[in-house]
Amino acid sequence: MQVQEALDLKEMPWPQVLIMEDEVSVAKGLGMVLSEEGYNVDLAMTGRSALDSFNQKMFDLLVADLRLPDIDGMEVIKQVKRRRPDTEVLVITGYSTVNTAVEAMKLGASDYLSKPFTEDEFLSAVKGALFTKEFSAPDSAAVDLEPLPEDSLRLTEVMKQIRQSFTGRQQEVITILQKVQNALGYIPTAALMQVADFTGVPEAAVYGIATFYERFRLSPVGQHVVKVCRGTACHVKGADKILHEMENRFKLSPGHTTKDRMFTLETVACFGSCAIAPVVVVDDKVSADMDPDKVGKVLEDIVQSELKSNLQ
Repeated sequence: MQVQEALDLKEMPWPQVLIMEDEVSVAKGLGMVLSEEGYNVDLAMTGRSALDSFNQKMFDLLVADLRLPDIDGMEVIKQVKRRRPDTEVLVITGYSTVNTAVEAMKLGASDYLSKPFTEDEFLSAVKGALFTKEFSAPDSAAVDLEPLPEDSLRLTEVMKQIRQSFTGRQQEVITILQKVQNALGYIPTAALMQVADFTGVPEAAVYGIATFYERFRLSPVGQHVVKVCRGTACHVKGADKILHEMENRFKLSPGHTTKDRMFTLETVACFGSCAIAPVVVVDDKVSADMDPDKVGKVLEDIVQSELKSNLQ
């Protein structure tokens, strides 16, 4: 590492995190986990004290419990996102349902953890939320697509086939979710609730499975899905430069879709192809040794191809 790079890393501020949790032992335990990782952590035992903290200090991440002694956690999230829209939110709760999870996501939460969770799961969610913040683009042309009207009809038919083909055992949840996504391209909220009802698995657990595995999507995607590896080898060889290029050139940030529904950008923890890093996958076609220019050309070729098809 060059001397200047070392100095730059040393001067980088560690993320500021506020943990809003009314159980003192839980709050202190989570705070200790993050502090040991180098994060700067503040604690708030009530919703009002959390909002007061935001009046006095900038935070990169709010870890928010939903059940508080004074203000509903959802209301706190709503006010925080209105005042500080660039603050990421990680929801933690012991009283979770699919509906509350979806509502939290609509308010702007990056992730949703149901208690109890492991230390590794918590750290992974925190790092994921802060990674989203690093590449967020509030003024971009990227959007979260709304479900299409015909999706509900397709889901009805898919679930009918699933009930005929499966027995409704808990072990079948992942396979069933795969069937739904293969048919619709994503897993709508209604599907999560129907799968929970069919298998007897709590809604929160089904939602947790769907969000834990990166291959599952909970919202519609564009015509072409671009996946960028953010594993160590790819990161070292410039994956972050590729992501920044896509954000600047195509106004596309991870987890979002362009307004024309052409591209959806996703990141993957690791493709297991470190020898050919950086790796980018477009519509399941793997491209090796990529850089910003190469990725830009691939996407521009797709755009031109679509334009020609529309003119014919």
